[in-house]
Amino acid sequence: MKDNILNVGEAAKMLGVDRTTLWRMHAKYKMIAPPARFSIGRTGYLQSYLEQWVQERMNEAIEDFNKSR
Repeated sequence: MKDNILNVGEAAKMLGVDRTTLWRMHAKYKMIAPPARFSIGRTGYLQSYLEQWVQERMNEAIEDFNKSR
């Protein structure tokens, strides 16, 4: 199975944030792992990691919503 490597700009676009916000999400708020270095000059995120991260956040939001009802 081939997993796409997204550079920081592509990852930010996928998450609907800008590059600075993505950086803050991992550096300041520890919400997401830092980008991985795959080779010299190739840093980014695995698309599957970001998809899983988004799904986990959605599941948490749904749980919180259901608890508040």
